[in-house]
Amino acid sequence: MTTETKLSSLGRYQIEDVLGQGAMAIVYKAVDPRIDRAVAIKALNIHSGLSEEQARQFQERFIYESKLAGKLMHPNIVAVYDAEEDQGISYIAMEFVNGKSLEEIIQKSVEYTPAQKLDIIIQICDGLSYAHKHGIIHRDIKPGNIIITQDGRPKITDFGIAKAVASTTTVMGTILGTPGYMSPEQITGKSVDHRSDIFSLGTVFYEFLTGEKAFPGKNLTEILYRVVNENPIPPSIVNPGLQDGLNDVILKSLSKNADERFQSIGELEEVLKHIKANRTVALSRTKLLFRTGEQIILQSLFGKFYNWFGNRIFSMISFFWAVTATIVCLSMIFTQSNGESRLAKALSEEKPASLRMKLNVPDAAVLIDDQQYNMTGPVLQIDSIGVGEHRVYATRENYQPYETAIIFGKGETKNIDAHLKLLPVEIPGGVDTSYVSIVSVPAMVKVETSYGKFLGYTPIDSLVFPAGKYTFIFSKEDHLIKRRDVSLRRSKLARMDFTLDKMRGFVSLEKVYPENASIFVDGKKLSRNYKENKYSMEVGEKKILISADGYEEWAKNIMVTADETLELADSLKPTYGSLLVKSNPSGAYVYLDEEEQAEGKTPLQIDGLLASSHKIKAVYKNEKKTQNVKVAKDDTTESAVVFRYPNGFLELTTDPPGADIYLNTAREFGQVTPAVKEAKPGFYKVRLAHPKFRKFYEITVRVKAQETTKISYKFE
Repeated sequence: MTTETKLSSLGRYQIEDVLGQGAMAIVYKAVDPRIDRAVAIKALNIHSGLSEEQARQFQERFIYESKLAGKLMHPNIVAVYDAEEDQGISYIAMEFVNGKSLEEIIQKSVEYTPAQKLDIIIQICDGLSYAHKHGIIHRDIKPGNIIITQDGRPKITDFGIAKAVASTTTVMGTILGTPGYMSPEQITGKSVDHRSDIFSLGTVFYEFLTGEKAFPGKNLTEILYRVVNENPIPPSIVNPGLQDGLNDVILKSLSKNADERFQSIGELEEVLKHIKANRTVALSRTKLLFRTGEQIILQSLFGKFYNWFGNRIFSMISFFWAVTATIVCLSMIFTQSNGESRLAKALSEEKPASLRMKLNVPDAAVLIDDQQYNMTGPVLQIDSIGVGEHRVYATRENYQPYETAIIFGKGETKNIDAHLKLLPVEIPGGVDTSYVSIVSVPAMVKVETSYGKFLGYTPIDSLVFPAGKYTFIFSKEDHLIKRRDVSLRRSKLARMDFTLDKMRGFVSLEKVYPENASIFVDGKKLSRNYKENKYSMEVGEKKILISADGYEEWAKNIMVTADETLELADSLKPTYGSLLVKSNPSGAYVYLDEEEQAEGKTPLQIDGLLASSHKIKAVYKNEKKTQNVKVAKDDTTESAVVFRYPNGFLELTTDPPGADIYLNTAREFGQVTPAVKEAKPGFYKVRLAHPKFRKFYEITVRVKAQETTKISYKFE
């Protein structure tokens, strides 16, 4: 069914307006009534000239590839919310972006500063790099497929659609892509990978920074011919104000040979960030390769300058300066100083750089220049590597190789995430095709069939695989093997997720003092198997903490081996503190930790106690009170016990101090002001008499339980 009929809804989405229409689809503005959110609906427009089978295949691929695009959640990619079919129309629901396409911005010459343009370009790279890492190639990068929001954020759209069209190219009989932005390999029908998107990005950046198309032409034939056979006018000539370094970046992106372009969007983005930070980037058309620290080979790419010379008169100047620069370089490189070139000697004296390379395949073979490294894990660390340019190549059977060139500066550390793309499984003739997606915890689990057919390492995203019934085996070093029976159906995507448990060993504390010691790992206390009196732990190197109440902690690195018991033996050092016990009324007997003998009467301070939890029992006449108290290390911890009939207090102060105290006419021998007197609740006649003064002070006050009555007097 075509979408030519006016629609009011598709699925649950209420259509409000038509945003645009192309040869293959119509885009509507719609509303999702469930959450009252504006969305963009792209509805597939099936031409009546297609057979029923061709239309069905087209719809299946459209929905399938759109679902792939739905996995891409990135701030610089238009989000895909849904992919369905309604009324015979396949459609996808996408994020509605309020902004203008880059095509419209270029046509209307919207003013952006060079810094703003570079920031937009870097964000576009970030979004496309994210897609490539998830195995999705856009294949139709152009200004019309990039939307700039009102706050200047670019968003790439139409992911997955190009791949759906590509899968039916023979049906449609058309060339995939947009003339002027397609790569030479797209036009000539050669194999296309992520580097095709890099070429298309180069054409977009060229046009954004100069206002002119990289490959203009009066008709389709002229445009396609120029893309395949001619080099564009250097952007620095079209726009003399172009920031340093961008000219070479764009020309490298637009290399006819994909091997001469940037080998990943991440590599391109890194160079652009260097330019943004006003750093020097060496990307000249003349490349220096260093071997074994001495041999230097100069590879000059004058063929491209010659192309400019033959087609454009003004390029003669560029050619002349290129020849001059190359002659100067040759004289520098091959002028010997004590048998060694000056440049090679200078480089050998530089502080070595270092490389940390993280791969998504743990057993890949990595080649750096002529040196091979066999990986035994996902990370390759090289602490010393010479300054200059090095070629990095990583490969593993069943994966597409990863290749890049890296320029190292003095003392510079490079961190690289190398993502090898899983190759599709070859499908025998007459066998139905299915798709498999597998996610695991942890990642990088090896997946193979029971008969030894290797699928790849997790995560596996939409791998093409023969339909049928299989037993998948999941394995990883130091983990328990898992098996799962699966049934893969024709043209269906099977999703699997699982957790692979680590193998476990045991640790015993039987020979550790005190007996109540416990083990902590990453701040969590492990549970003891009391039947076997040991702790179960995952295998591998562990940093543990052995702790017991009242003792200093003991940190230790151990190696836990599968199904074996590691016995630890040591004594923890005890720690001590003091405990001050008070009661109201005072004079209560204090018993500690279930002891039958009293420690004394309150107020009572007990020194030299183990800095741990203790149980206190206080007894006053026939009343008993118990408390649990934690004694602090190297400090005095106070504990207060209040009985059923507590006393109150009199706080007595005089000026000058030293007055004798009388309560109800009875002198309190041995006590003078200032003083705090404990007293039963009631009324008291208080007299304060100072030996240096003839007159005394007398007052009647009331004492309340657990309250302090203050009396202050100045003698004159």
